[in-house]
Amino acid sequence: MTEQTLGMIMRGYGKWLSWLSKVHPELLSVHPADRLDLETFVSFIESNAHLSPHTQHFYADTTLRLLSRCFPDREWGQVKRAVLLLQGRAKAYVSHRKDGRILSGAHVLGEAMELETSAHQSTGSDQQRALRQRNGTIIAFLALIPIRRRALTSLRLGESVVIDGDDLLIVMRPDLTKTKSHWETLVPTSIAPLLVRYIQLTRPALMIQGGHDHNYLWVTNRGAPISDTSMGTLIRNQTRKLFGVPISPHLFRDIAATTMARASPEAVGNIRSLLDHRGHETAEKYYNHATALEIGRNHAQLIDSIRQGD
Repeated sequence: MTEQTLGMIMRGYGKWLSWLSKVHPELLSVHPADRLDLETFVSFIESNAHLSPHTQHFYADTTLRLLSRCFPDREWGQVKRAVLLLQGRAKAYVSHRKDGRILSGAHVLGEAMELETSAHQSTGSDQQRALRQRNGTIIAFLALIPIRRRALTSLRLGESVVIDGDDLLIVMRPDLTKTKSHWETLVPTSIAPLLVRYIQLTRPALMIQGGHDHNYLWVTNRGAPISDTSMGTLIRNQTRKLFGVPISPHLFRDIAATTMARASPEAVGNIRSLLDHRGHETAEKYYNHATALEIGRNHAQLIDSIRQGD
C-alpha cells in the first residue's frame, strides 16, 4: 500500500470517526469492528447525502477497507453490498461541475498571452504591472504544461526549472508525480519568452518588496513562495476575470485533454503521457510509447496550430 493510498484511507476513516463522535459518541468506547453494523453504516452514508456520489463512496469505501483489513475474520458481507451500491451510483453519476469551464486550450493560451503582453502597456504601479505579467505567465504555463497544483507551487529555479543550453526544462521529482516516476518536459517556445521575462524581471522585482531570498518559481506580491491554497485562489480569480467563469488548476488538465481529443483522434493516445496518468483503464485507453518530453512538445504545437487557424 502506497503512502498516498494510506493517507486517503486515513482521511476517509477520520470522517467516520468524526461522525461517530457527534452522533454516536457511546460507540467510541466499544471495539472498532463492533461500531460498524449495517444500520449505523447506512445512517453514516445518509449523513453524506449532500455530497457527490463519488465522495459518498469514498468515505464509505475507505472506512470499510481499513476495518476489513484490520479485522478480516469479521463478517462484512452486508456492509460490502452497501458500498457496492454506492460504487454503482458513483459510476452512473454525471457531474455538471465542469459545464462551461472546459474551454479551448488555444483560447485560454491566447487570453493569457494577451494579459501578459498588456502588463507592459498598462497604467498603474510597477507592482500592478508585475502581477499582471506573473498571472498571465501562470495561466499560459498551465495551458501548455497542465501539472497539478502542488507540483506547480513546488517548482524551484535550478532544480525543477532548468536551463539546458537553449532549452528551458521543467523537471519533476517522483514524489510530485502521480505515477511516482521522474517526469520532464520542454517549455514550449511560444511561452518560453514569457517565463524568461518573469524569471529575470518580474520575480526579482516582487521579491525585493519583501526582502525574500529563495528559489521557488512562483511568488506573491511580496515575494514569498505562493502556497497551494493561494495559488488555487489566484488562478480561479484570474480566470474568472478573463473568461467569466472560475477555472481551478486541475481543470487545466481537462482542458488540455479535451483540446487534444477534439483536434485529432490520433492525439488521444498522447493524453496519458501529457497528464502523467497510469492505471489499467487509462493505460488501455491512452497507451502510447512516446515520452512525456515529446508529448509536451506535440501538445504545444497543436495549440499553436489551432490559434493560427491551420
